Parts: sequence; C-alpha cells; structure tokens
Amino acid sequence: MVSAMRMLLAGLVLLALLPGRALADTATPCGDIVPQAEGPFPVRPVTPDDLVRLRDIGPVDASSLDARLFTLSPDGRSVAFQLRRADPVRNGYCLAMVVLDLRKGAHPRIIDSGGEFIRIHFDFRDKADFPTGIARPITPRWSPDGRWIAYLKREHGLTQVWRANVDGSGSMPLTHSASDVEDFRFAPDGHTLVFSSRPALDAARRAIDREGLSGFHYDDRYAPMASDRPFPTAPLPREVVAQELGTGTIRPATAIETALLPGSPVTEVAWTETRGRDGRKAWLAIPSATFWAWRGRLMAEDRNGKAVTCAALVCADARRPWWTHNGRVRFFHQEGWADGSVAIYEWTPGVGAPRRLYVTEDVLADCQPDGDTLLCLREASLTPRRLERLDPATGRRTVIFDPNPGFARLQKGQVERLHLRNAFGLPSIADLVLPVGYRSGTRYPLVVVQYETRGFLRGGTGDDYPIQAFAGRGYAVLSVSRPAFTGSESGKADVVKLERGNLADFSNRKSALSSIEAGVRLATERGIADPGRVGLTGMSDGATVAAYALLHSRTFAAIAMSSCCFDTTFPTRVGPVAARHFYAVGYPKMTDEARGAFWDQISLSRNARKIRTPILLQVADDEFMSALESYTALREVNTPIDLFMFPGEHHVKWQPVHRLAMYRRSLDWFDFWLKGEKSAEPDRQEDIRHWEALRDAPPAVK
Repeated sequence: MVSAMRMLLAGLVLLALLPGRALADTATPCGDIVPQAEGPFPVRPVTPDDLVRLRDIGPVDASSLDARLFTLSPDGRSVAFQLRRADPVRNGYCLAMVVLDLRKGAHPRIIDSGGEFIRIHFDFRDKADFPTGIARPITPRWSPDGRWIAYLKREHGLTQVWRANVDGSGSMPLTHSASDVEDFRFAPDGHTLVFSSRPALDAARRAIDREGLSGFHYDDRYAPMASDRPFPTAPLPREVVAQELGTGTIRPATAIETALLPGSPVTEVAWTETRGRDGRKAWLAIPSATFWAWRGRLMAEDRNGKAVTCAALVCADARRPWWTHNGRVRFFHQEGWADGSVAIYEWTPGVGAPRRLYVTEDVLADCQPDGDTLLCLREASLTPRRLERLDPATGRRTVIFDPNPGFARLQKGQVERLHLRNAFGLPSIADLVLPVGYRSGTRYPLVVVQYETRGFLRGGTGDDYPIQAFAGRGYAVLSVSRPAFTGSESGKADVVKLERGNLADFSNRKSALSSIEAGVRLATERGIADPGRVGLTGMSDGATVAAYALLHSRTFAAIAMSSCCFDTTFPTRVGPVAARHFYAVGYPKMTDEARGAFWDQISLSRNARKIRTPILLQVADDEFMSALESYTALREVNTPIDLFMFPGEHHVKWQPVHRLAMYRRSLDWFDFWLKGEKSAEPDRQEDIRHWEALRDAPPAVK
C-alpha cells in the first residue's frame, strides 16, 4: 500500500509537470456562489427570482434521491460537492467544486469553478442519448491520499474527468477523450483511473448526418415530438479504458476494472449490501420481478457467521443498510400515510425485532454513514436542501452547511401536511400552503401544484410553478402527490400490464383527479379556499390529469400546463416504437373504427366547444407539435387558450431565463383569471393585452 501510494504521488508530480498541462486558475466569475455567513438578509415575501437563484447541491428533480451528491474524504474530516446557482441574466449557471472541513466554524472553499451545465441523457424506447433538462449529479471522488478530487466537468461541449487540488492550488483535466466521459472510478491500486465513453454514439450521429444528404428514412429511430432527426439506435456499446495517472498511458480496461462502473451512474446511493468493522455482511434479498432493485428483505450474518433473516414486516421493504460500531444493522424504510415518511430502524442480527429510532416527513436526498451518525442532504417543506449531521438514536441534527442562509428570513406561507383518501380508497399526501399574512376567516384563491410533494416546496414536478411566490402573492397552494397506480401493484415489473390497468376506464386519471379534488374540498370546507377561484397546474403526468379535469371536473376556473396533450393524432407524434407501446397498453390505432369513443373521454380537440376554462400552455420546443391539435381546435371556437414555446428545451426545462419567464407568466396568468388583477410591469403588457382579447372574445357560433 505504501509503495502504491508513493507511485501515485510521484505520478501526480510528473503529471503536473507535463507540457501543456499546467494547473488552471480557480478564480470564479460568480462571486456569490458561496454564500456569506452573515447578512443582512431581506425580510419580504419570496419572489420568482429568489427561487430561480437558489444555490443547489445536486439536481432539483427527485432523481437525485438515488445519486451520490457529496463524498467524504478518506480521513473522514472533509466533504466535497458541487455547488450550482442559476443566473437568468446570462442564462447560465455558476458552478463550483467545493471542499468543506467537518469542524466547527469551517467555511467552504472553492477548489474549481466554471464549466457548462451537464444534463442527464438516457436511452429511451430504443433511442440512444435521449435529452432531458435534468441536472446530471456530479459526484466528486477523492484521490487515495485525500489531496485532490476528480469529477466530471464540461467545457467547449465535451465532458472530461478533471482533478482539483483540495488546497485550492489549481485544477486541470485528467482525461482527453474524443467522446464525452460518462462515468469513472479509481481502481483499487490507487494509481489507475477507469472511465467510460461511447465513441459509437458519435459515429452513429455522423452516419445520420451523412444520411441526411439523401434524406432521412422515417423508421423506428424517430420520435417526432422530440426531434425532427432520427435518433441513434440503442443500445450502443460503451468503451471502458484504464488510464495510468503517473504517465497518462491509456489501455483497455480489464474485466475487473470494467466491473467498477455500474450500469447506471446515478444510483450510487441505493446500496444493497454492506460490511461491518468485523467483516460481517448485511444485504437485501431483492425479489426477481420488481421495479425497485434497491429495496428488499433484510438479511445479515450473526456473530457466528450464520445468515439470518429479519422477519419483521418493515424488513421486507428495507433500504440502504449499514453497520454500527457495536455490530447492529441500521436501515431506511419508507412508511406512514401513502409512504410519506422515511424512518430509520436498528436491528441486532438474530436477536429480536428491529426498533425504530427516527422518523421524518422531510426528504433525506443523500445520506452517508459517518460512524454511528449520518451525514445527509436534507430538505423540508420550507427549507431548501442543506448538509446536516443526524444522530438517529437521539434525533439530534446539526447543520453543517446551508447554501441559502438568507432564505430562512424571507416570508413564507406556513405548510400543513394533509392526509387524503380518494374515491378509489387510495391514500395520498398533500401540503397545504397558506398565503403569507393569512387571516383566519378569509377565503383565498387556491392554486394546485402537482404531482409530487416531498421535500422543499419549490415548483412542483418539473419546477414550473413557484409555490412560495404564489403564497407571497396572496394565494393558498395545494401541493399534491398522486396516489399509487390503479393498474396493478406498483412493485411488479410488468410495465405493459401496469399501464393497461391504469388506462382501463381511465382509472388512473380519475384516481389522481379524485385525490386533487379531495384536497380542494378540504381546503374549502376549512374556509381557506374560495371554491370559485381554484386554478390547476401540471406538467407531464400532471398535465394529462389537468387536461382530463377540463372534461370531467367543474372545480377549476383556470389551468396552466407545461406539456400538452393526448389527442387524436397522438400516435403520429410519438414515433413508431412508442406508438406500438401505446397500442399495446390500450390506445386505439389511427385506423380503428371505434377510436372516437376512446378519444371523446380525453381529447380536447373533440370536445373543444365544451371547454371555456382559460388554459395557459408553456411548452418546450421539442414538445411543441404535441400541443398544436388541441390548441388549434380550441382557438377555432374562441376558448381562451394561450401557447408559448421555449427554444432549446426538453421535457423538463433547464434554462434559467426560461424558468424565470415561466414563473412570472404563471403568476400573472392566475392573477388575471382568478383575481382580476393585471401586472403593471412594462414587459408584461403584451401578454396582458392578449389575455384581455381572449377574455372578451365570444364563443364561436356553431
């Protein structure tokens, strides 16, 4: 080990001295990326700009729950993470790699800054590298000696592995791959970097470019609603290589080295086995047919090395086990009403049942054992993600780093967790946010935000509707989670069977709408919501529920959607592969004679004359065409519908200037239709004049 360490250190010195590889300057162009510990901080309601500019550790999206977002140094004394802040003025992001010592009074230090925002791409329905607007989790990895970290960084349109010295003395690229580096690890020898890329993806794109010279062939590679070009066909092989840190020599990775890189680089937190100080193993027995490959029955070796099973009910669905210093196993368990809480249990293998140590409704986005305590990235309904130390045995929490210290001073609407049960008997959770300055006995307009309500209440799924900015503008907000699927047990890995059950009699949409209406009724019965001034928002699945509500509910006085719509030409827009999938789960073909009866239940175009509810559509350009059938039909009959398209966007929008524009327009839309108020901002007048024209236009004569 000592010899390997000496080789590694000697190699790093050599690497730093190689021509053209001088350490980069770490000066940051974003002076406020690391917050000031002291104020003064403003005391006022939350604005859209406050939410857009929040500092983040990891993605806003719930996908980050299974990603490693910070890492402990080898000596356990420091942590490293990427800090990100959106800048809508230049429509970009401030990015900084930060190291923080785990001692009282320590301040984070920037060891690298800059680079481009890296988004998640994934293979989807036989299409390689399908784009999203979701931030890629950036996992820093410590060198064995703890003197530097390695991480992914993107510059000039190419992602490489970079290194930065922990003392802040400089940073530089470690790899010079011709293709994007997708993932990497250090080999156990301590002086080899193993990384993967997909040169085949670049080759496939070049082949598509050549094909375009004679015309693209419309085939299974197409998803018209996402692109006017064919996608490369998935799967494409990845190339895994090993790079010697001392010399930079690259060779093909061995089978053992290749196995260091998991199939998915964003599920590192979802570990399924662990070993204690004495070498004993604890693990999860995962059912063979399940969606949840990281949840299962807890098993462990007792002090005699015998495998024993935890037979308790909570152990059937355990997650993330780890050992304590005294030979007990702790694990996470999702539980409570609609699984709205996370608990930590402790079990002595072979001795009795586990006992619950701790439970919370907050989100623990990333937890890492540090002795018998946990270091966690934690979110609460009113608190953005921050790094804390948690002692599960006592419940004591210590804030290690708060990226947004001034947010606590802003005036926010108070939050109450609601337990709902819908007409299908299914439980769900919702958070009722009161307006800032709420007065009992006063009824307020209510805006519903979908479709997950766990952790910090920012903007709903997709982060398009600014919850606390609505509260600051005098709205009550109902942030609601959809109930469990109606189609079948959600743990069974049969997607077609699940979706056929969901679609049967449109039960899943009815169920989601029923849960929303249950929450609205509760807010109305308690004298908080004005039943005549209720707005509904939604994106993705939430948008399909909003569209369904337009035809099957009279609860909502105005609608705002971030994607649209399931309509009669839907099979033509999703492409051949997706069309076959939707046919398999029960959608009618274009030539089915009885297709009208199906579409009458959900198609806005076929029901255009029945709809007078004002509708705002703010969609990505790669989903723009999906909105046109519904929009055109509704405009023909003078239904007040407005459509905005954001360029360079995907299903989840990622550009800060677009996020801010969506926030502001959504607020003004509901002000106009639910409160009869008009923005006085000069740059908002064009929208206001158009909405007045929409409002004043009489329904088209048949």
